[in-house]
Amino acid sequence: MRLTLLLLAAALALPAAAAAHVTIAPPFVEAGVATEISITVPNERAPHATVALEATMPVGISIVSTTAPEGWTATVDGSTVTWSGGRIDGRVEVVFPVRIEATVRAGTYSVAARQRYDDGADVRWKSDLSVLPASGEAAPDQRPWLAIVAGVVGTVVIVGSLLVLHRLRR
Repeated sequence: MRLTLLLLAAALALPAAAAAHVTIAPPFVEAGVATEISITVPNERAPHATVALEATMPVGISIVSTTAPEGWTATVDGSTVTWSGGRIDGRVEVVFPVRIEATVRAGTYSVAARQRYDDGADVRWKSDLSVLPASGEAAPDQRPWLAIVAGVVGTVVIVGSLLVLHRLRR
């Protein structure tokens, strides 16, 4: 009974611990559309403070612009943005906004983050970012008529095959 209670307590505690890492919201962007995402950073090493955050976008996702939370400065170098000069003390979270644009195919990509602490420690995180297909004028030509023709041809082949099988069974 005691072991069951310990396992249940551990299972309930794990989701809370896993939720405390660097996260991206929203976790998706539309291809070809500049979108502001928020990188939320908790300080997980109290009593040490987070003193810098570096986020590197994958190839095909560019940084359009960024702002810095109060007390921080932001610098962009290619596909990497670094926020520094501030502090995250205790068990506080800070949100770092960045505007990005994806020019890659739809799929899931990893954003690499490096969180630096006042004692010199670095903690690295990966956060997934999903790129959705473009819509509207940014969407590629879908050529629906080709799909319709292919569907009709496939239906004719299936119906024809069934008719031939039916005749062969007689």
